[in-house]
Amino acid sequence: MKTARKVLIIKTGFSEFLDRGISTTVSLGDVLICTSLLHLYKKDEVTWVTDWQARQLLQKNPYIHHLLIFGTKTLEHLKAQEFDILINLEKDIGICTFLNQIKAKKSYGFYFNDAIHNISTRRKFTQYLLAGQENHKDIQKNALEILYETVGEEWKGQGLILGVKASKKEHYDVGFNYAVGSKWPTKAWPQDHWKSLENLLGKPYKISWQQGHKNLSKYIEWINDCRVIVTCDSLGQAVAQALGKKVITLYGPTNYVRMQGLPDVTVLPSTLKCPHMPCFLPVCKFDKFCMDYISPEKVAQICKENLK
Repeated sequence: MKTARKVLIIKTGFSEFLDRGISTTVSLGDVLICTSLLHLYKKDEVTWVTDWQARQLLQKNPYIHHLLIFGTKTLEHLKAQEFDILINLEKDIGICTFLNQIKAKKSYGFYFNDAIHNISTRRKFTQYLLAGQENHKDIQKNALEILYETVGEEWKGQGLILGVKASKKEHYDVGFNYAVGSKWPTKAWPQDHWKSLENLLGKPYKISWQQGHKNLSKYIEWINDCRVIVTCDSLGQAVAQALGKKVITLYGPTNYVRMQGLPDVTVLPSTLKCPHMPCFLPVCKFDKFCMDYISPEKVAQICKENLK
């Protein structure tokens, strides 16, 4: 019988693995997306280090044996151990520097490179992960393909893993996941478009507007109660996919290619031919706003196709 390997995964959500920026606002969706890697380590002993804000997304996950909250005590605890595999998915220079002290037979992801006195990646062809948002126009693979390449593996359609069972009886046909985070308010689809979509779908369908805005558990319960989720580029997309829902994601200022080809996800990018897309700007500086150019009629059509 094969001996279980000791695997350490660092994913706090302080940075997104396809975004150069570091923030105190934890990217919950990015943390959940990275759970797809757990398919590779189902028979191993996995320790996952995350931020307190992201813990609910990882609790009760059947493939995480030790869930640790990022902090001084946790880091000192890790120094006393030896791992077979270390995967660091955070670009924070402090985390990367500290992880040079962790004993691991194999290491993947980001690390502090003493030779250049900066952060590098363990695999040369993933260097563009450090290039920032301006490099997104060159990305031709989805996030999970890139994530698997980061650890030297090939993505074969594995989805996200959430420690919540998918509901067998949904009360709503379509859920409107209309809210977006404070980091990129430009991701939001205009409210009048949401209203138009509601009118286009009409009475045959039970529609629910987003619930649980300030309570992650209730938010997950609400998504679990819907057959189809219409969403902007936000946490709701990742939660819905992990729960096996049909997902329709609306894209404008961020890179839709990141989610193209994911199981049960229909990506609907803006039809505006803006040369700056994806711009990743928190405030639109241009004459036309890309999210205005996603047609409610087209979204309604895709909803109906998914509800057949």
